[in-house]
Amino acid sequence: MKLARTLARPLALALLALSGAVACQSDGNDGAADPAKTADKDCSGSLTGPAASAVTDLLGSDSYTTSSAHEGASGTAQDLVSEYRSKGVTGGGKVGLCWIYRSKKDLSDLTISFSFATEVPQSNKVASSFAAYKMGALALTSSQRAVIYMACSSTKFESDGSRQTFTIRGETNNRYEPDGSPTEQRKNNLIVMHSGSIALAKALDCKDDSDLPGKFIMPPKA
Repeated sequence: MKLARTLARPLALALLALSGAVACQSDGNDGAADPAKTADKDCSGSLTGPAASAVTDLLGSDSYTTSSAHEGASGTAQDLVSEYRSKGVTGGGKVGLCWIYRSKKDLSDLTISFSFATEVPQSNKVASSFAAYKMGALALTSSQRAVIYMACSSTKFESDGSRQTFTIRGETNNRYEPDGSPTEQRKNNLIVMHSGSIALAKALDCKDDSDLPGKFIMPPKA
């Protein structure tokens, strides 16, 4: 992995030199940190202590910074509502919550983003690289990625305050394959994904926090 990072970094810097700094995008793509949005190590409050420790393990370093959407999870919730009102649940793209950078803020090493989903996959029909767990509607995790599907019943989506229920898909994605035990890194990815998901559920005022536990506990397999 260290060799891959060594080879990838010059290319990333060359691309940045040609195109300029890449700003954090609302569609969840990796990008450079906006200094006005940088918030130390907690994604404007969306990373819990256990999640921050999980990030350290995933990156192999406690030297990292984060960049979040404006106002953190509240801003991400506003962007997701805006996506729904303008494009519906099938036309919207990813909305970023947090970008995490190991060192210089060029390309993020780890991202947390959300989008609407039209359905929840069956646990026995997901890619073999994922382990499925009973968290929210369904949680999936691998050594490089974690996904949580959650049903959010909220009055924030419609301008008239009527209650609507939608399935939201959250994703934590590592740019590189983390070092260490795959089993441990699968758990770390799920811890990070849970932290971002519970922050968004609270920001959207989802009923019962979309059935997510307030504190992370390793869930049973689905």
